[in-house]
Amino acid sequence: MQLALGEQPIEDLPMIAAEALADGLDSPALVELAGLSRRDPPADIRDLFVEAMAELGLPLPGVEDAWRERMLGAAEGMLTSSLTPYEASNEIYWCACHLERTDTTTMLVDLFVGLWSSWEDWPDERVSIERDMRLAAADLLRGHGKQVPE
Repeated sequence: MQLALGEQPIEDLPMIAAEALADGLDSPALVELAGLSRRDPPADIRDLFVEAMAELGLPLPGVEDAWRERMLGAAEGMLTSSLTPYEASNEIYWCACHLERTDTTTMLVDLFVGLWSSWEDWPDERVSIERDMRLAAADLLRGHGKQVPE
């Protein structure tokens, strides 16, 4: 996902491949990628990474799908408490801003901006605002066919 969003340094991919091999993953392209150095041509490194992911049955998502998965991950992170509601709402808003504009994404951006801003503006109301953030995150996951963590 980070590669699709331009957030993954290409030169780190050979080491990531070596770590994946050490963790028990295996494919011909993964082995070849692990043998490259940080100084090999970035296009060769990226191509081998994409090939390795495909061989492992993990094709790279497109940019739109990567933003959507990151957004849903933030919603899940809020509900599992790995992210605070404030942090997750900010991340959900940021990701939604990168999605193709539809009525749903516009509404989603507005909802999380409103909750995030309210959290800043109304510190005495944070308990109820965080409850609303959690409800919105659960609705977001359900709306994308994802299971809501308990």
